[in-house]
Amino acid sequence: MRTDLTKGDKHMADLKDPSQPPRKHKVIHWNPEEEEGQLNKAPAFKAYLGGAVAALFMVLVIGAGYFLFLYEEPNDTVINAASNNLLADPNQAFKSGALADGVKNRVERSLEAIQQMPTAGNDVLTQMLINIEKENLEAEKFMDRRAYARAIDQYNVVDSMIKEFTSEVENKQRAQNLYDSFLVKSEELEFGKHLNQEKYDEAFQSASEGSAFLETGSFTPALQRLEEASAQLDEVQVSIKEFIRSNAAKGHRFIAQGKGEEAIAAFEAILEIDPDNEDAIKMKDRAAVANRVFGLLQEASQKEKGEDLEGALALFQEAFSIDSQSAKAQSGIARVRSKIEERDFNYYYGVATSAESDGRYETAIENYELALKIFPKRTDIETAIEKAIAEKHQNDIVSRITRAYDYERQFAWEEARDLYKELVNMEPDLQEAKDGLLRAGRMIRSILRYEKLLEVAKSEAKRAEFQLAIRTFDKAMQSKPAYLELTPEGERLREFLRLQSQPVPVVFISDEATWVSVQGPSQRKPEKVREATYNLMPGEYFVIGRKKGYRDVRMKLSIRAGRSQPPVTVICDRKNDF
Repeated sequence: MRTDLTKGDKHMADLKDPSQPPRKHKVIHWNPEEEEGQLNKAPAFKAYLGGAVAALFMVLVIGAGYFLFLYEEPNDTVINAASNNLLADPNQAFKSGALADGVKNRVERSLEAIQQMPTAGNDVLTQMLINIEKENLEAEKFMDRRAYARAIDQYNVVDSMIKEFTSEVENKQRAQNLYDSFLVKSEELEFGKHLNQEKYDEAFQSASEGSAFLETGSFTPALQRLEEASAQLDEVQVSIKEFIRSNAAKGHRFIAQGKGEEAIAAFEAILEIDPDNEDAIKMKDRAAVANRVFGLLQEASQKEKGEDLEGALALFQEAFSIDSQSAKAQSGIARVRSKIEERDFNYYYGVATSAESDGRYETAIENYELALKIFPKRTDIETAIEKAIAEKHQNDIVSRITRAYDYERQFAWEEARDLYKELVNMEPDLQEAKDGLLRAGRMIRSILRYEKLLEVAKSEAKRAEFQLAIRTFDKAMQSKPAYLELTPEGERLREFLRLQSQPVPVVFISDEATWVSVQGPSQRKPEKVREATYNLMPGEYFVIGRKKGYRDVRMKLSIRAGRSQPPVTVICDRKNDF
């Protein structure tokens, strides 16, 4: 088919020399497969006739091309003259060609980009793309003829058409997005459209026009109308928000006045417009208990005036538990608590000063600290506490040292250590406390090491690692304090390990051709024997027999003291299969 003259074609026509005859447009077949399919359906004699006509047509085209080559249009003469000038000046030709190549590459990249853009089968965009490709072919012809100036002008035309195409694609996408958003938003505002019905109807009219433009491929007008529709919906939304704000203010005011029914009505009006309005849902629940909360607040205020602070606090808290968003309940709780703190502070401070004057320092410090918790920033209370602590300090040191010595005599090392730690914290330079802490710590570490080694030795003995268990047991005995007696379980372990420290004779029988080796606590190198007695320490062993051409013999052997051990026969008598 032959493409129509588009905006880009008109722009190119404006760039032509008006004194020259109009340029002939190339006919482009954009679906050659379809025409080929139609030709294949014709009868054979038509195909032959078509071939003859086509051959004649080609002769005419070649003749016409030869004629045009001999008699070029003026524009082509100018182009050839420019090409001759470039040949005469190679440096200028190189610069012009490089510039034209740069423009060509830029435009071709842009063309590749728009070819990837989604046109969704839109006829307008498809036609624009066809026209761009046609103009790009014209630019390539100029490049082939080395008419670089004309090529650059032509590529600039293509670039302008690409920008226009890109803008149209973007406007199409923006318009489609606006239309989709409009459908969602209009549905959301459906409940409140009666608050500004005029703008709501205008918005639908604008959206309808925009949709029509969108379908016909007029994307810029479509975008403008859909933007208007969106703005008109915004006005409807403002009306809805103002209605909600006004009713919310009335509802809050009615709650504060204890008028629950009026408040419920105000919030229900909001929910009719906006069923998901979280504030209205919450406030409706508050409105349902507004009368009760109002009564509690009134009663609490009366008790506060009568100095029944605990009673007032309880009522304020009850009101807050019913309506956690009540500002009056929250402020009442804070105010009454402040009054209670002031009263309790005066009480604690009075008890502390009286106890200090009587020499009861612990009671004085305790009540000063209670008073300080109420008002942590009172520096005078801190000073009073420091004074009482200083007077009590010396008595505490003497009593702790005495008790620590008593614990040491009783071998209660952990209790002694804890007291010495307290003394070091109280008096870091007290040498008696530091020496005692070292003494107690050393004894505790020795006991812990002894107990740990004893457990390890027990585990090693269970695993039949008797020699290792014996060494570990000896280390445990070295760590045991002299005053500490071995437990019955420890005595049994020592006797068991003593028994397992003696070697056990084991008889090995072989054929004097098998190499016999023993792996375990008592290692034996491979040797050939007929009968031999090995003294093996108790433990777990592996006995291995090897003979060339025969399969290895491998067996596990457990040796225990105090238990008879039968002879062990090790003979390789099964030949290898390979």
